Amino acid sequence: MIDIKKLARLTGSQGFMRGTVLALACAALLLNLVASAKTYGTKPLREAASRSLMAANSSWFYDSGLTEPVPVFALKLAMAVGADPEKAVRAQGLALLVLLFAVTLFTLYRRFGPTTAVFAALFLAANPFLGYYATQGSSQLYALFFLLLFWHYFDSPDGGRRHALLAGLWGGLACLSRLDAVLPLLAVALLTLAVRRSAFPLKESLLALGVALLLALPYAARQKAEYGNFLYAQELSLRRWANIDSFGYEPGADRPQGPLGPAAFLLRAGPAGALQDAFSGLGRSLSYELPRVIRYKALIVLVFLGVYAAFALKKDRLLVFAAAALLPVLPLADIKQVTATGGIELRYFLPALWALCALAGLGLQETLEWGERAVAKWAGARAEELKKRYENKTRNDIK
Repeated sequence: MIDIKKLARLTGSQGFMRGTVLALACAALLLNLVASAKTYGTKPLREAASRSLMAANSSWFYDSGLTEPVPVFALKLAMAVGADPEKAVRAQGLALLVLLFAVTLFTLYRRFGPTTAVFAALFLAANPFLGYYATQGSSQLYALFFLLLFWHYFDSPDGGRRHALLAGLWGGLACLSRLDAVLPLLAVALLTLAVRRSAFPLKESLLALGVALLLALPYAARQKAEYGNFLYAQELSLRRWANIDSFGYEPGADRPQGPLGPAAFLLRAGPAGALQDAFSGLGRSLSYELPRVIRYKALIVLVFLGVYAAFALKKDRLLVFAAAALLPVLPLADIKQVTATGGIELRYFLPALWALCALAGLGLQETLEWGERAVAKWAGARAEELKKRYENKTRNDIK
């Protein structure tokens, strides 16, 4: 028979613990926002430095120059009401950090439990790299926010056309924040198909991907009309990566110029070279970049526990997102970009950082639940032992 009073006490204590952690997470988020604004608020903008020029020159949503339209359009709206462009870029980045905090709670609460949600939010809120890139107005934060919503609605247990349309909307906005977000988006779809197979909702998935494609196509068409190339800005970036990989940072007139297509970039050293780059990037990511971006090394233990729990309990959706977030960056991970750090900027690992924090939250949740069950089992066995001793003593006294 269930002890209602005991269950109520247990539920109340768990609720108090989660409420306390959530309060700590909110405090950590506020501290991160304030500290980042004070520490990094005067540092020059890098990736978003030209966004105000793009916003001033754009006349409609997809007319955003060499930058994807969502960050440009957000800044254009702020400038339309008289906001200072640089302050607006930073304020929007900090607002995105708050939205990421909220969407973390939203996406993890129902699927993986409230304990996972609040601890993952705490780990994210306390990460200073997120605060730094927020003050830089990084477009990776825009893409990550929409990718999380796409992942939440794609392959939703509720299913249906409505969730497919929502997934397509958020996926399209992710691509319009950073066009390379199409890679984790497709990886989520393909890995989900590989995991679920016959249970995969093919029609709804195709609808979601189709809506995302339709939303992103006008931007590619605008690039073609303006620059003569559907992926002009992105292919210029790939050319820069390839030149750094081949020649380093020394300037030279003999460096190849012009756009470089994705296939040509991946196969620049042949198929064997592409495979080697992927494995080298994976090794560097696991051994150097991911421990660096997670910041607090103790979390790595919880991440491993979360990976084990995801496999053991068949909660593989987090593993799908983690793999989808990491796969697109592997060809770049072994390329030196910034001499001071010896690797590519950590903003490329922000989606993987989110996945690691979520896995750490899951690992901590399952560890606490395992400990609670072990204590309950031990207490039950101890109580039974004491009961038998008491009964034996009573029988001996009667004799």
